[in-house]
Order: sequence, then structure tokens, then C-alpha cells
Amino acid sequence: MTSKENNQPQRTPIESIGKIKLLERLLSGEGNTLNENLFSYESSGGNFMTSHSLLLEGTDFDLVYHPLRHLGYKSVISALGPIYAQLHSPLSISVRIGLSARFFAEDVEELWDGMMAAIKEHKIEATALDLLPSLTGLTISLSSIGKQQKEIFVQRNTPASGDLICISGSPGAAFMGLQVLEREKRVYEGNPDVQPKLGDYKFILKRYLSPDLDTTLSETLKNNGLIASDGEFLTKGLSDAVKRICHRNNLGAHIYLDKIPIATQTFSMADEIGMDATTAALNGGDDMLLLYVIPLKLYETLSKEIPALDIIGHLTNSGSGAMLITPDGSPIPLKAQGWGD
Repeated sequence: MTSKENNQPQRTPIESIGKIKLLERLLSGEGNTLNENLFSYESSGGNFMTSHSLLLEGTDFDLVYHPLRHLGYKSVISALGPIYAQLHSPLSISVRIGLSARFFAEDVEELWDGMMAAIKEHKIEATALDLLPSLTGLTISLSSIGKQQKEIFVQRNTPASGDLICISGSPGAAFMGLQVLEREKRVYEGNPDVQPKLGDYKFILKRYLSPDLDTTLSETLKNNGLIASDGEFLTKGLSDAVKRICHRNNLGAHIYLDKIPIATQTFSMADEIGMDATTAALNGGDDMLLLYVIPLKLYETLSKEIPALDIIGHLTNSGSGAMLITPDGSPIPLKAQGWGD
């Protein structure tokens, strides 16, 4: 090795430190916070929050099996989810679509129809749209603004050890739906005359292609005096969401394996492809579910009034870390992509 090569500054591969540590490194200045898709600010009218989502063809979706209308609907949900997770109500959404030359006007109309279906369903009052050229296929960028009434903002407690961790659906289902589609894509590429076999997988396919988001859940919580102390929107798996809450609040967590509501169809598909359904639930991604932290003192009201939420664990002190607790009581550290675990 030459002396010139010895003098080269050492460079750090991103995968060696993980996305989260790199973000911390970039946002180390005063006043910056680690949250790559949310920004909040307070005013006399309440607390406002912006949420951003970016979907890239080939990375986040495959148009071989993802209908444009479903993709449009799902993309809006991806931007609104973080707003609901923090007990805000969405007010507006701005959409920018990058299009390569292979797309036609009718394709864009189909994509926009799906977006408008979600926008109307969630009663968003203001919408903006722009179209841009792209050299890399289809790109969808969305920004949403949400508002939280001031009386809700002031009632929120700081998350504490013992607070309950609750989830709004079945993690892992969307990832298993993706596995079905990828399998059928490989079959089609080998023999285009073979018809895809999708009839037995309707639930997990819907969870991946067109996930719905309960528009009433956050309001139901507030109406019952259940003001969540924190929340996350699951897009990268349950482990990632739990670790974000722990990291943000300098706390640990216990998630109980036998309390995670993994769907029967998720188990079935996992068996077919020789995969652990728990791995899909913890690290699969694309679930688009809500994870809420509810103060322990509200347990009775939560269990009686909110059947849509499953209690899967609780926060702990910071020293215990984020742990998966097996049925025999053994703790296993939660790991997630991007954390450098």
C-alpha cells in the first residue's frame, strides 16, 4: 500500500452503523430531533404536524403486480398514518409524482383515482398535485399536515415505565401478502400461460396491496379519555416501531410473543415458504398499523371500550432495552433493519 493510500481518510460504510445512527450523526446540531418523516410545531390554535412519505418503484413497489389504483390509495395511507399515530387529524396533503416516458395519461388518472379515494375517505380538505419527469420509473412523494386540538396536546402524559403498548391489527400479514405476489411473479416469468393462484390469500393480499386505516380509532380513544402518550405507524415492522418509541423516550419495552395478534393466514403462508411468522411480524414491514402507548392507569377503560386494540406489552426502564418476551419468560433483544443491531 502506498503512502498516499495510507493518508486517505477512513470512510464508514452505511450498513456498518445503520440508518438510525447515521441520522443521529447528521442531526447532531442543537434543536434537531431524530424523526425522519415527522415535524411538529405548536401555535395558539393547537399542535401541528407534518408527515412525509416517499415511494420508489423497484424499492417500495413492483408494478408487475401492484395495480396503480391500489398503489395510489396505499401511498396516501403511508403519509396519513404518522399523523393518526400522534393523535392528530389530517388537514391537507401535497402530492408530487415523478413519471418516466413509459406512462400514459390514463395510467396517471388510475393512480390519482386511488389517491382521491383515500383522500375523500379521510375527509382531507386541501389537496395539491404536481407532475414531474423521472428517469428511474415511478416516484411518489407526499406531504401531509395534521392538527391536534390544544386541549388534547396539554392532556398528553410523558411516556413512563409500565405504560401499555397496543397495536391496531395483525403484523406480518402484509409481508406475507408480498411473498405470495413475488412467488406468483416468478411462476409467471417461467410460464406466462399459468394463471396466478391467489384465491386462498385474500386477507394477506389486501393487507399488502390496499391496507385500510381506521379513521375513527384515534377519535374513539380521545372520546373515551384515552390520550395516548406516544404512538408509531408501522411501515418497517413491529420491532422498528417499538425501538423508535423506546429511543425517543429513553425507555425500554417488553413485547410478549404470545400477545402479538398474528393472523392465521400469516402462519399458513409462513409454513408454506418455510419462514417463521414471528419474524414476519417483527421485521416484515408494510403493515401500516397503528401502535399506541396508553398510560397504565387507563387499562380498564382501554380493555372495555377499545376492542380494536390488542395490548402486546409495556414500557420498562431504560436499562432493560427493547425485548421480546417468549412464553417461558425468556427475554430476546428486538432487532430491526437500520439500527445497526
